[in-house]
Amino acid sequence: MDPIKLFIKRPIFTAMLMVAVVVFGLFSLPKIGVDQYPNVDIPIVTVTTVLPGADPATIEKDVTEPLEEVLNTVPGLDTLTSINLENVSQIVIRFNLDKSIDVAAQDVRDRVQATLSKLPTDVRAPQVQKLDLGAAPIVTLALSGPLPPERLTAVADDVIKPALQQIAGVGTVDLFGDRKLEVRVTLDPVRLRAFGLTATDAVGALRAQDLDVAGGRTAETSVERIVKLRAEAHSVEDLRNLVLASPTGVPVRLGDVAAVTAGPAEARGLARFGHETAIGLTLRKQSGANTVQVADAVIASLAELETTLPQGCKLEMVNDGSRFIRSSVGAVEEDLVIGGLLAVAVVLVFLRNWRSTLVSAVALPTSVIGTFAIMRALGFTFNIITMLALTLSIGLLIDDAIVVIENIVRHVEEGMPPMQAAEVATKQIAIAVLAVTLAIVAVFLPVAFMDGIMGRFFYQFGVTVVVAVIISYAVSMILTPMLSSRVLREGGVLDRSIWRLVERSLSALERAYRRVLRVLLERRAMTVAVSVALLVGTVFLAKRMEFSFMPVQDMSSAKIAIELPSGTRLQDTERQLADLVKQVERLPGVINTFTTAGGGVQEEVNKGEILINLVPIKARTYSQAQFKDYLRKILKPLAGTTMAVRDGAASMGSGRTQAIQFGVRGANWDEVLAAAQKTRKAMQSNPMFIDVDMTYRAGKPQIDVAVDRDRAASLGIAAAPLGQSLRVLLGRDKVADFRENGVNSEIRVALPDQILADPMALGAVQVRSPSGAMVELRNIATLTSGEGPGQIDRQAQVRQIVLLADLSSGTSLSSAMRFLNEFAKSSLPPTVKSGFDGQ
Repeated sequence: MDPIKLFIKRPIFTAMLMVAVVVFGLFSLPKIGVDQYPNVDIPIVTVTTVLPGADPATIEKDVTEPLEEVLNTVPGLDTLTSINLENVSQIVIRFNLDKSIDVAAQDVRDRVQATLSKLPTDVRAPQVQKLDLGAAPIVTLALSGPLPPERLTAVADDVIKPALQQIAGVGTVDLFGDRKLEVRVTLDPVRLRAFGLTATDAVGALRAQDLDVAGGRTAETSVERIVKLRAEAHSVEDLRNLVLASPTGVPVRLGDVAAVTAGPAEARGLARFGHETAIGLTLRKQSGANTVQVADAVIASLAELETTLPQGCKLEMVNDGSRFIRSSVGAVEEDLVIGGLLAVAVVLVFLRNWRSTLVSAVALPTSVIGTFAIMRALGFTFNIITMLALTLSIGLLIDDAIVVIENIVRHVEEGMPPMQAAEVATKQIAIAVLAVTLAIVAVFLPVAFMDGIMGRFFYQFGVTVVVAVIISYAVSMILTPMLSSRVLREGGVLDRSIWRLVERSLSALERAYRRVLRVLLERRAMTVAVSVALLVGTVFLAKRMEFSFMPVQDMSSAKIAIELPSGTRLQDTERQLADLVKQVERLPGVINTFTTAGGGVQEEVNKGEILINLVPIKARTYSQAQFKDYLRKILKPLAGTTMAVRDGAASMGSGRTQAIQFGVRGANWDEVLAAAQKTRKAMQSNPMFIDVDMTYRAGKPQIDVAVDRDRAASLGIAAAPLGQSLRVLLGRDKVADFRENGVNSEIRVALPDQILADPMALGAVQVRSPSGAMVELRNIATLTSGEGPGQIDRQAQVRQIVLLADLSSGTSLSSAMRFLNEFAKSSLPPTVKSGFDGQ
């Protein structure tokens, strides 16, 4: 049977078919996630390795180079870059886009595991992680209150963190600004010398004495018992009474040579909400989870969580990333509804018949709702890309129905019965409408298969448009003819004055078009020439257009990032940040500020950030970009401080967020450094770039201990025990675990503050020779002040320096990239390579 005739003659079957499409769509609607951008897999894997106490040069030589050597052979490798900092090596492996991220991560794990034997023995296990945009931070909270820092940390770690992790969709909860309880053993070098002990003796005895050991089990006739040696200290007083040695028969206890105290760990990071000391909690969602639903669940749990907090403590929202998603998606939804209403209004004006307008308008929501079912089946989310696709599709979705209904109306106006007109008119244009639909599919389907990162983001765009258009064609061939055969009536509505006015306007427009068309047909050569000229001009202008990945958005937040000279202590960084906060809080439109510094495995205590939350854009007279420009003008950091003002959308501590990251690299370090400085000057003199910086720093203060090998050898002392002694006293590493009243903490060894304040006093550190004699460090080594690199960047297994900058208002990414590429080509030596890092 003729399918079009079947749909017209069987209205219940046709209606049920379309109702099924709508039901599937409505059923899928609440299950579709809501996010800012599509969940895109980008094949990037990071390897983070921690070697406590190592400087960047040692990290580069002992950790990064062995790992790079094996990782450089991973199949599908695109680029290999690394950052070497104090204690930390981070290698970033970028793969070709056709490489599966899971396969890439497994390949990296296999090679890292095979390289562990080549790494230093005290290195921590490398952490291999794949880049997961779907597990991004969504909420930042601040816990503050009148409690000591270790108690506040315990509340965050033991009460709030577990409660948040139980919320569906929450992945990890990271703390910063925390200071856990620890037991500090402050060794007194004078007392150690008096008792004939060294620092390594004390630490070795502490590790050997403070432990519980399972000794096995008995084999009695009636029962089996476990034998356990119990020697672990369960109080600070027990630790003080721990026996280190008995050289003269009198026991030397830990309390005799050290001060043993329990208290907060050394501050290597800070967090402040306004002017209050706080603990920051950053929540990351699970990959694929609905960002808005997870954020709503977290916000809903805050009131209940506050009831579990100690008196005076507050848990406040610092940053809610879901509110930007809500506003963005909500704005697109509003545009979607307005576009649909306007499309129906245009149909009403041109068809001048409310019955035919109703028929064509039904096709619009049916097509959109049917698209939801396919989006759900394909795992798409409601995001800026898919909502843009639906908004764009509004005009396309109603096109097929308009063409069909217009042809049916024409036949009805000519006197044909509606039932017959629906069948005849639909058959006449079915192939033409199919051709138009396939043409649209041919335009948008390739968008889903574009290469590069852009193609990954726009895959959902292309597929969503294509699916919506195909469904709209099916609706126009199935539902529209059936409704037209039942709803349309003979005769028009031209007796109304408003419709007659519209008819006269349209007739005048048609007559004008006929005259223009006649002129063009009479001058065909000129028409073709003008058309070709427009085509060539369009192509030329398209090549000159600027481009960027994403437009700048006003999210009512800004960030101030500062970096003090290498070697600056956390207290000085804190004072500088506090001074900037006072200046910022006086500005109109500022709601609150959230300050962080140091923290993490890198512990860069000379760096800090201030997140500034602003009132909504409708409540202020300036834009976010204008606010940032104003901050750059009025804020005056101390001399030697590098300051940058950026958008606050990037999560705190997320790494480099600058728009421009331009690397120069080569085998000759002097040439690389000269090229980087030359490029930096060129960028600073160009108004396109703001907050110009680079990853190279002149040097970090350090104490070089040069061993006199001849004197050390004459005493039988090797370099290893020297380094071990220094590490024990200065590294603040964990030497043992401590448990008291059910609370776990760590035992760390340190020197008194007065010795740490005088670096040259380290010369009095003693080591034991093989003969048992005590030898001071200054007798076999020379201590001198020096400088070491604060950070070493590498790419393609050679050193590089990365130039960093943001763009001024009105500057496009393409123009900035073009300037730097041309500058590098004309001004840098051929032995120095350059390129954009992370673009």
